Amino acid sequence: MNWKLTQLRSSTRRGFIATTVALLGLAMISAPASAARDEEAEVFVGDIASEAIDILGREGFTPAELEASFRTLFVNNMDIPRIGVFALGQYARTPDATQKTEYLELVEEFIVKVYASRLSDYTDQNFAVLSSQPKGNKGKEVIVASQIEFATGRAPVPVEWWLLKTDDGFKVFDVKVLGIWMAQEQRSSFISVIRNNNGDFSALLAHIEKQINQATADIDVKLTEVETETSAEATP
Repeated sequence: MNWKLTQLRSSTRRGFIATTVALLGLAMISAPASAARDEEAEVFVGDIASEAIDILGREGFTPAELEASFRTLFVNNMDIPRIGVFALGQYARTPDATQKTEYLELVEEFIVKVYASRLSDYTDQNFAVLSSQPKGNKGKEVIVASQIEFATGRAPVPVEWWLLKTDDGFKVFDVKVLGIWMAQEQRSSFISVIRNNNGDFSALLAHIEKQINQATADIDVKLTEVETETSAEATP
C-alpha cells in the first residue's frame, strides 16, 4: 500500500514538472522578442532637433525670421490637421465649415508660435536620441526617447516624440516635455474652454488667438533678452 502511494506521488510530481516545463516552453515561444529600435524614426527626430537648435543658435534673428523658420520646420514635419482634430475631442463635429477652416489655420499659427516660444527656453544645448520603440501593434506609430543636454551642467530635460508613419514618411503627432504631452495638454484646455462656454465654438477661437498673441509677446521678450546678453558679452 505504501509502495503504491509512493509510486502515485512520484508519478503526480513528474506530471506536474512536465506540465510546468511545457507551459514555460509555450510562454517562451509566444512571448514577443524585445522590439528592435527604429533607426529611421530616430534619424528623423535627430534631424528635426538639429534644425531647431540651428534656428535657435542663429544670432540677430528677428521674431519674424524666427517664426518663419519654425513655421517651415513644424509644418513640414508635424501632422497639424490630425493634431487639430484630436485637440477637439468630443467636440470635433461642433464647428461649421467656416469655423473649422479658421480653427485649423489658428491651430497651425498656435503650434508655430507656442512651440517656438517653449523651445526658446532651451538655448545653448545639445540633443541626444536615446531609444525608440513601437507604439501599438499596427506598426504605424513609434515613440522616440531623447533628451536635451546643457553645457551649463543643468540636469537633462527628457523629451519623447510620438511619430506617425505615413506614405510621405514620418510625421510628429505629439511631443512630451518634462512629462507633459503637448497636444494632449491642449486637448484638455480646448475642451474645457468649449464646455465652459456652453458649446460656443467661437469662444475657443478667441481663446486660441489670445494664446497666439501671448506667445508672440513672449518670443519678442526672449529675443530681446538674448540680444542684450550678447551685446553685453561683446562689449570690452
